[in-house]
Amino acid sequence: MQNTVILHGPEVIKEAMNKTRTVVKTSNQFIGINKLSKFSKRINFFSKNLNEENRFEIRVPFGGDFHAWKEQRKFVVHSMKDLGLGKTKIEDDVMDEINHFIEVLRLKNGEPMDVKGPLSPSMSNNICALVFGKRYKYDDKDRQFLDSNLEEVNESITQTSSDTLFPFLRYIPFYLKFLKVERSLIAFNNLKSFMRKELDKHLKTLDPGHIRDFIDSYFLEMDSQKAKNPNTTFSYEMLVSSVTDVFGAGSETVRTSILWFIYIMAAYPEVQKKVQQEILEVIGTERRPEYLNMKCMPYTHAIIMEIMRWKTIVPLNLAHYAMADTKVGGYDIPKGTTVIANLWNAHHDPRYWNEPHKFKPERFLSEDGKSVVKSSNFMPFSLGRRVCPGESMAYMEIFLYFTSILQKFDIKLPEGMKPTFEAKLTITYRLEPFKVRFLLKQ
Repeated sequence: MQNTVILHGPEVIKEAMNKTRTVVKTSNQFIGINKLSKFSKRINFFSKNLNEENRFEIRVPFGGDFHAWKEQRKFVVHSMKDLGLGKTKIEDDVMDEINHFIEVLRLKNGEPMDVKGPLSPSMSNNICALVFGKRYKYDDKDRQFLDSNLEEVNESITQTSSDTLFPFLRYIPFYLKFLKVERSLIAFNNLKSFMRKELDKHLKTLDPGHIRDFIDSYFLEMDSQKAKNPNTTFSYEMLVSSVTDVFGAGSETVRTSILWFIYIMAAYPEVQKKVQQEILEVIGTERRPEYLNMKCMPYTHAIIMEIMRWKTIVPLNLAHYAMADTKVGGYDIPKGTTVIANLWNAHHDPRYWNEPHKFKPERFLSEDGKSVVKSSNFMPFSLGRRVCPGESMAYMEIFLYFTSILQKFDIKLPEGMKPTFEAKLTITYRLEPFKVRFLLKQ
């Protein structure tokens, strides 16, 4: 039986995720010495597909092979920077998408609406701009196909991940039917087919002298690496998996975050007014928000951090294997143990957070309210070398959507409705469906 350990508390999580020097042995039989955490080998939550042994398994890229992870992650980080992450290019693309989203809100004329409807394609359009070099109209059939399958896969994460915690469940036929594995598998394969179609379009029009997006950049790097080493990890299928993973992780976490921000602002109108006042003072009513503005907006920054702490968007970090016998918090952790960091607990531990279950943005502010106070116990994107490589883009998107919406609208709950904060756990901690009103500011 496979052992499972849940890490509770920020100190023990930091200890585990920052342990160094161990031998890695992955399912791909790669062995090497590395400086990653002893828990760096992530378990695959997309666990239902048919492999050559007729078992269910869907591989998440970089999941186990340290060499593959290191090589691919290095390229992703450098490529994103070259394509504009941290520069105005990606920010311009995001703001262009926000303008389309704002127009949808404006056309509702203050009527109660389910904002998730237009927000989902808006989020994945930001990934499309980076990966495909284009955006889709919200009613485009390809866009709807992409979003519906992303939703199906994300909904399946909670179901398929539970057999990682309780391995015996995978041997119960009724359980497999209950999980609706077939639907999840169809959706995942639909996504990969969609990605292959886009990749093939890029291959036919690839111009080495004009890099349009991440896919172009990857194909050129793949050719370069294959010329040096036929056994390189760069391949067409690796790109398919990588792009699919980027869409799944990138759009879902940011979308869930923004939905929480919208709902919480409607639930706390006095906080909303303070954010709007800071927007007025720093940005004004006409100039578009810029990511650099966040440095001059401590209250808004503190709101973002507090919401990400209070409603921890990813409560359970992706599971890891212990790749060698080790100790954490004084306890022996045998090699092969499944290790999961409880980020929700880290963000709600009363030893580190005063009244942790209350919404208190001031906990991230200095006494005079003029600067943000960081905490080492704040870990919305996990810790260690495998921290989300898209973290800076996620923060940028969240800030730009948040400020752009509140610059133009007052957000209110429908008449007579009280906030409930009901949510469910999928791959993220999702709000149950809700409606709010966006009233255009005069």
